[in-house]
Amino acid sequence: MNDANSSSPHASRKQPVKRSTSAPDLYTGEPPLQSAHNTWAKVKTDLGYALGPNVHRSWTGQLRVSQANERIVTLAAPSRFIASKIEANYADTVRRLWKKHDMVAPPRDIIFSATNERSALASPTPRRKAAENTAPLHTPYLQEVKSDVPVPADLEETKPTSTDNPRDRFTFDNFVVGASNELAFAVARQIASCRAPQYNPIVIHGANGMGKTHLLHAIEDAARASDPSYRVKLISSENFVSAFVSSVRGTGRDAIEAFKASLRDVDLLIIDDAHFIADKPGSQEELLHTLVSLVAQGRQILIAADRHPDKIEKASDRLKSYLSSGLVCRIGAADYELRLRILDRLIQRRRASGNPELAIPQNARDHLAARMNATPRDLEGAFNQIVAQSEFLGTPITLETVQDTLSDSRYMAGQRLTVDRIQRAVCEAFGLSLTDMVSKRRARQIARPRQVAMYLSKKLTKRSLPDIGRRFGGRDHTTVMHAVKRIDELRAVDAEFNGQIEAVEATLKT
Repeated sequence: MNDANSSSPHASRKQPVKRSTSAPDLYTGEPPLQSAHNTWAKVKTDLGYALGPNVHRSWTGQLRVSQANERIVTLAAPSRFIASKIEANYADTVRRLWKKHDMVAPPRDIIFSATNERSALASPTPRRKAAENTAPLHTPYLQEVKSDVPVPADLEETKPTSTDNPRDRFTFDNFVVGASNELAFAVARQIASCRAPQYNPIVIHGANGMGKTHLLHAIEDAARASDPSYRVKLISSENFVSAFVSSVRGTGRDAIEAFKASLRDVDLLIIDDAHFIADKPGSQEELLHTLVSLVAQGRQILIAADRHPDKIEKASDRLKSYLSSGLVCRIGAADYELRLRILDRLIQRRRASGNPELAIPQNARDHLAARMNATPRDLEGAFNQIVAQSEFLGTPITLETVQDTLSDSRYMAGQRLTVDRIQRAVCEAFGLSLTDMVSKRRARQIARPRQVAMYLSKKLTKRSLPDIGRRFGGRDHTTVMHAVKRIDELRAVDAEFNGQIEAVEATLKT
């Protein structure tokens, strides 16, 4: 009978153990996939605070861990469109939070894919192996000065040429989505799919420069691409009024009938800046008849205006009622996160269209996004001013040059204090992250700055206590009341602490 401990002279020699990707990790004691699932659960919680619940639910909340090994974790989205949008807009935040929670050292890298795509972790084919020798698994995020903005993988495909129409960039892929515009964006995508109208008419309203016209042109292009036989007409209020007046002044009834046919013989009618039509009684009446006729035929109508239909002063009560009878979507002011993503997109576009070496450091981008309470159009104007000065004078873009360039411009004048700005200023003063500021953590080094931010929000803004509480991770108004009382007490007895708060206030008021 053979004994396992004395079978051969080489039996005592230890055989090398090949470590597989499913073996427990040395740091967590868990298989890589299980460890990735546990880490992703923590990251998702932080993403809800960092991006806001609406954005997280619509985009990053749809990601799932599909594969993982000791170096890479693949997060899969339901579709290629969602994966590409996350890669372009939210990947930096996802990777930053992943590094915060991943217990593996060094933290594993993150790649994004669609559920029907072959993962980068799968066994490569010989052709792929050859490609891996010369290309990374994913587009890297640049670091420090020259690498502060992610570059989409399809950047070269979207690079404009000198013959491009400026409106060619008004596509869904180029529209940056945030909490303030996600409903309007979702509605626009639904309209462009050429389905039977679910809501009719649809009104998208918001201040000038918020992206309404961008969405209208994106709908027009996408609808025609989806179904070339689908009849789409996009007309501005100016052209609507001009064509109507010309038809009235034309020769006979034929001119008026031709004008009516041009509007009603369509499947989708889109009117931009419709509030101007209300200034002309005759045009307003024709608009109403057109809406009634198209809705009765089951044709889709989309109206863009700079205010809610009820607030269009010269519009008749009947027109206001009809416009409000379908679906009214508001595009609100862009918050810090959205403004930052818009800046990233502007930098990508500028790099692709003639300045590949464009570099804007992170602190300068943060300053622009945090200090400019502006529309996306204003933000683009400020960006162009900064880049033009750098290109023409050959000076690098820094925080100081950004502040100097915009010091006398309207972009930085008369800023309204917001809870978002106060949170950012307090985080910077106390060395805290925004994620911690709105988290559920109660450690003293986090709770005290949070109380300071609540106190300043109550003191410097007109927000109600419940509204302020919601902006700090959904806290109750009594928590805000306690914070205000506690900070008042500390300011009275602690001169150093009082000086810190005065310094934050001074920063916010400059």
